Amino acid sequence: MAMAHAGFVFLSMPKAGSTALQRHFSRHAQILFRQPPGMKHMSAATFENVMAPWLERYGHPRSSYETVCLARHPVDRAMSWWRYRSRPEASAEKSTGDTTFAQFAEGLVTGEVPLGTGWNFVTSMDGRVLVDRIYRYEHLAEAAGWMAERLDIAPPELDPTNVSPTRETEVDPGVRAMLETHYADDVRLWESAL
Repeated sequence: MAMAHAGFVFLSMPKAGSTALQRHFSRHAQILFRQPPGMKHMSAATFENVMAPWLERYGHPRSSYETVCLARHPVDRAMSWWRYRSRPEASAEKSTGDTTFAQFAEGLVTGEVPLGTGWNFVTSMDGRVLVDRIYRYEHLAEAAGWMAERLDIAPPELDPTNVSPTRETEVDPGVRAMLETHYADDVRLWESAL
């Protein structure tokens, strides 16, 4: 969601609360991508290479706004994907309905289950963080408040949106450690977020 007129552009990291924010702020956006997912979830590098020059062309130089996004702890994000892909309408090749979280986690680590990372979403090819302001997923209300202040509107009441099916599971400490090691960059990103 581009709101360069208010001094920011929100980049929608997958499975990190972007739909809830989009629901409340879309009417204020100058540019809003909902579909396809590749455009809605445009990475920071794609934004900088494709959209930032376009915004500059129409009067919004890159120095006139901040980019902002939400980052989620990689274990929580993996669990959200596991639950999301257990929906009855999930495609057969991606369905996790008969898969334990430990099996899904193993697939993530081996590369059998391809899934983008938060680190890759916010960085350039050489590993520079391109996003100016990153909030933790758990601080969704603070991110919404910051956006509302920039727009000079009241902070929204955030309702759960795009909620994945409930699947109770305890994450085995070994599985958690395996994922945190595999996604070490994502852990550091989440730890450094606001």
